[in-house]
Amino acid sequence: MDALKAIELRKSTRSYQPKPVEADKIEQLIAAANNAPKAGTLHISVVENTDVLKELNDATLIAMKNSGVEFLMSRAALEGYQPLYGAPVLFLLTAPKDAPYNTATASCAAANITIAATALALGSCYVISPLLGLDGKSELSGKIGIPEGFSPVCGVLVGYSAGEAFSTPKPAAYSVNYCK
Repeated sequence: MDALKAIELRKSTRSYQPKPVEADKIEQLIAAANNAPKAGTLHISVVENTDVLKELNDATLIAMKNSGVEFLMSRAALEGYQPLYGAPVLFLLTAPKDAPYNTATASCAAANITIAATALALGSCYVISPLLGLDGKSELSGKIGIPEGFSPVCGVLVGYSAGEAFSTPKPAAYSVNYCK
């Protein structure tokens, strides 16, 4: 699949099969992240451990319910809602604390992962809610392998799609103007 087709077909997957993602595909997704534009240091933790994913999912769900943010609380209140959507893999992107361009660097890498996942016939979802589940949880951060002095910026869930649960409508296109 060419890049433009993968970009066109990419969508956020919020329901995954329990099937593991093959190691060669994970390596291709890491390569895609590494080929993204860079403006600083980034660390990628590839989380496949089901116990750690469950612990992070549960901590994130509790944090969402107690966040005081209406959108997060309403999502967490949906019947059967799980913040990691049953994904078998989480790519957690972390950067040095207070690095000036860490959000841009991590987001570029995450976008490349989502597009490459589409090209590899995998579903993916850009997520920031797991950051809530990691807040103040140094033991869980240690299990994931977040380096000392780094903080989570965003994540990408990856796996084989299991349907359209918790899907949201595609947002309207951006407004565009041309200055020629």
